[in-house]
Amino acid sequence: MDFLEKIVIPPSQNHVMLIKYLLTICHLLFIPYMGMLLGSTFLSVYFDGKGKNESNSMFARFAKDVTRKLTFTRYAGLALGLIPMLAILFGYAELLYGSNSIAISMMTVSVLFVYTGLVFIYRYRESFLIEGVLSNFKSISDFDKADQQSKQVEEIKDYETKLMLSNSRAGRIGLLFLFFGLYFFAGGTALAANPAKWESIKNFLQVLFWLDTSFNLLYILIASGVVTGGAIFFYFFEWEGGVKNMDAAYEKFVKGIASKLVLGSIICLPLFLLMKFLFLPSTAQAPALFAYMLVTLIIILILANIIYSMVKFSDYRYVTVVFVLIFVVFTFGILNDQIAFGSAISEHLKGVVEKSEELEKEVKSKTVTTSGVDPEAIFNAKCIACHRFDVKLVGPPYQQTVPKYNGDINALSEFIFNPVKKNPDFPPMPNQGLKKKEAQAMAKWLIEKVGGKK
Repeated sequence: MDFLEKIVIPPSQNHVMLIKYLLTICHLLFIPYMGMLLGSTFLSVYFDGKGKNESNSMFARFAKDVTRKLTFTRYAGLALGLIPMLAILFGYAELLYGSNSIAISMMTVSVLFVYTGLVFIYRYRESFLIEGVLSNFKSISDFDKADQQSKQVEEIKDYETKLMLSNSRAGRIGLLFLFFGLYFFAGGTALAANPAKWESIKNFLQVLFWLDTSFNLLYILIASGVVTGGAIFFYFFEWEGGVKNMDAAYEKFVKGIASKLVLGSIICLPLFLLMKFLFLPSTAQAPALFAYMLVTLIIILILANIIYSMVKFSDYRYVTVVFVLIFVVFTFGILNDQIAFGSAISEHLKGVVEKSEELEKEVKSKTVTTSGVDPEAIFNAKCIACHRFDVKLVGPPYQQTVPKYNGDINALSEFIFNPVKKNPDFPPMPNQGLKKKEAQAMAKWLIEKVGGKK
């Protein structure tokens, strides 16, 4: 948090609105993608291990296909995962400016965990490609017919064994880091939305074992099941013609996994949405939440009925509709969360905006434009007859009057531009007919000459 405090500044009222919109958009990218990445990696690691232990080629193929189809590429991990997460972190840091909450520290740790998880998961994904190349090499080189005692065969077998072990290890490590990254993210966002806990919760363990964190994490896991199941249907059977060369047994197996995952998760989702809603702090409750919650539950009900009918009658024509509705559910769920978050920190934001206005005034007071003006020439032409720096003439000496402005160039320039009587011991200063720019240049020059502070 310390390094972020040096980077972020208190946002103005307009910037607060922009940050809220940015947070909504970034959550819409980050949450579904992370859910799909978590779900697909879990399925892949599970069935990869199960396939190898049982020598089941169908399990092994599913592990490869689900990773290849649902994790996309490294660029997707960057564009849909890491960049939105960093934007969310900085957005929260600005909105929670001066809060002394550890929520931002929690989210910073979550970024590090998620990044590490992405590195291992994409290494895991790429190892499948290497396995495919190795398999093709073996098939075209009559590997099985070769002398099983030859040095080349032994080296290939040894490399294949190491690759499989490395593959499994990378997948498990990536999954573990991703899970804990989302765990810290759930805790950070839960704490950020509950200002009443900012002062009392001061260490990570308190957040990790907090009930609100558990609800947030369970919601992410259930949402992960929904989006992963829907994505399997869409990317295996609809997108660009689906996965090629699927026989009837493999197709039935994939549909069974996707159906159980999406239907089981969608049934649990309303329960956890309601529990999250009931445990919202009073400061987070807003009238719009009821409307969004109702719409979300209606869409979930429609979605559950479509999925149930699709599975019961083996009619998968509505795969695209299901996938779109899943993202509609995510949209309303995220809008719900952001409205609750905005309501919860509304009092804090008033103070942040006030700090922003003070900072803006301070910056403006020190910002002057004096190019093309020679203040010393103005002094010699208009001021020298009545003023000196250290001698009293018609007017007081500058070393006595200028320090009273405490370096405020704008305040001194206003007096020079439109002088008013201040000291009864001296006559009023006549207006010198200076332009605004000339008065600013003169004020800046005088403050620099005298020192500008009391």
